[in-house]
Amino acid sequence: MLKALLNQEGFRLTSQRQKILDLFKACSEGQHLSAEEIHQQLSYQGETISPSTVYRTIHVMVGLGLLRELELAEGRKYYELNAPFLNQHHHLVCVQCGAVTEFEENMMAQVGASQAEIRGYALLDCQFTIYGVCPNCYRA
Repeated sequence: MLKALLNQEGFRLTSQRQKILDLFKACSEGQHLSAEEIHQQLSYQGETISPSTVYRTIHVMVGLGLLRELELAEGRKYYELNAPFLNQHHHLVCVQCGAVTEFEENMMAQVGASQAEIRGYALLDCQFTIYGVCPNCYRA
């Protein structure tokens, strides 16, 4: 499936692309990785891959809809597997400690789809991020 999708879009399934996708498939639920973390984890696994290759691969995978790009805390970009690999979900982000809590709420996707349709858009993704202070930081 991945190879066919890449070929259809004019890309090859390189070993680097496969390794990055495998890394995301091995992530625990709710884990988000920055480009730096992807590079670091692959290096720990003994893979020789340059940071620029990681960034280029991420860009391709986001463009193909394989990864979702998230801006969660302090303007840093993080990535996670996108549907159909993962159920659509949204994020609560603590502005003090950076904790991220995922939640599913179909109403958000329905509103996004409805608004896109009304305005003639083809909906590609619907992300909803709520910023606040988590219970631990609020009590502190």
